[in-house]
Amino acid sequence: MADRLNILIADEDPGSVSLLKEMCAVVDGLQILGVARSRDMLMAKINTTVPDLILLDPSPGLGGIETVAALKKTDPDLNIIITYHPDNPDSDSLINALEMGVYECLEKPLDVKSRQYNEFRLHMLTVTGLLRSRKRFTHKPLAREYHSRFFMPKRNPDPPKKIVSSFEKAEVVVMASSTGGPEILSRIFSILPGTLKAPILLVQHIPATMTGYFAKSLNQKSELDILEAAHGDEILPGKVYIAPGGQHMTVSKRDDQGRRTILLNSRPLVNSVRPSADVLFESVAESYSGRILAVVLTGMGEDGKKGVADLKARNCFCITQTSETCVVYGMPRAVDEAGLSDESLDPLDITQKIVLMAQ
Repeated sequence: MADRLNILIADEDPGSVSLLKEMCAVVDGLQILGVARSRDMLMAKINTTVPDLILLDPSPGLGGIETVAALKKTDPDLNIIITYHPDNPDSDSLINALEMGVYECLEKPLDVKSRQYNEFRLHMLTVTGLLRSRKRFTHKPLAREYHSRFFMPKRNPDPPKKIVSSFEKAEVVVMASSTGGPEILSRIFSILPGTLKAPILLVQHIPATMTGYFAKSLNQKSELDILEAAHGDEILPGKVYIAPGGQHMTVSKRDDQGRRTILLNSRPLVNSVRPSADVLFESVAESYSGRILAVVLTGMGEDGKKGVADLKARNCFCITQTSETCVVYGMPRAVDEAGLSDESLDPLDITQKIVLMAQ
């Protein structure tokens, strides 16, 4: 098979290795290149093979999360899925790995009958399908070209173009991202100044155990005040509110003093996720009369498309991330193909436009 994917398993635990091998065997088009049970063995294999995907448990014997940085230094284009034991998630390290650009952080299945086994298998089917598609289109720019252009600009970027819109300044910014989002958001918020006046409401598809750590990590990198949203939080200018994993985030109507608050709920999944960007966007469309900036970043699926359609009826300006800079061009593509995007920009230009419209 021309688009067969080569998988490298890096794991100390023989039981986990056997289970992962068994799972890969039932996913069509996967081939196990080998197994590494130590960091030295893993780095040696990377020097002699070219895996399409690495399943890595960052245990002490495999060098911990620092191994991800070493692998990305060796080849920024390496596709990595972090696997971890469900009873011992190091959420801080997992967030660091996501911000370094790993594809996913997934609980390791305990056995073939466990909940994790089926979820892991479904994720593998989705990710390997995307990687196969990417392999077929060799003209797609390499990730390292994107990293050089966005993360390490060699000159001062051109000033942002004036936006042709019916409003100059946004009253609120809403953002949505999924796979690949933590890395992009980490870079965006490390650049944004602390002088933004509009609040930012963000949905990032991420496990519930990681949202607080993610907010803390972003907050440490940013001049802005970034927090995991709590029910009843007043929405204040210049603050960033991240929807907690496992809960939908909405906003209240404006009260007599002009205040709005965060409302959380555990209603059913929307677009197979909770929190859902559609839920947030539709709520913002009901609460705000206009001057809304919507930003849809990298991610699987179509979450956000329906919500953007509602926002467009409320004087919304929508920006989507360009296909060549997305880890997964799913969510932005859905908005683009529906004709709902006003501009498709790379992350650096997105950052500039947020400054221009929210400061």
